[in-house]
Amino acid sequence: MYKLVIQDKFCGIINISVEGLHDVMSEDPETETYKDCMLMSHFEELKVTEDEEPPTEQDKRKKILALKDPVHTVSLQQFVYEKLKAQQELLGEQGFQALMETVDTEIVAQLQKFLQGF
Repeated sequence: MYKLVIQDKFCGIINISVEGLHDVMSEDPETETYKDCMLMSHFEELKVTEDEEPPTEQDKRKKILALKDPVHTVSLQQFVYEKLKAQQELLGEQGFQALMETVDTEIVAQLQKFLQGF
């Protein structure tokens, strides 16, 4: 059942995934690679300029809360890659290739661009 739902909706899932990647990925022009700009690090300090006051306790609590949110802790790029890899293992190379052929070639090209290096 699960497998059929994924296969039936595969094209839409890929389209939405690529849209999401467009929203959260930023390109490094020097290396021509992409990184998820929504990720936050535990080591990242709240940035303060000279015109701003230091972070309040509320600001610190918001940061701690944000660090628990998967949007800020899980790379969408890596998540999409891992789910595609799992689908490929489930269906085998030919089955997965047949599914990928149902997706618009421009969307596939964009997906490949985002997943370079994985």
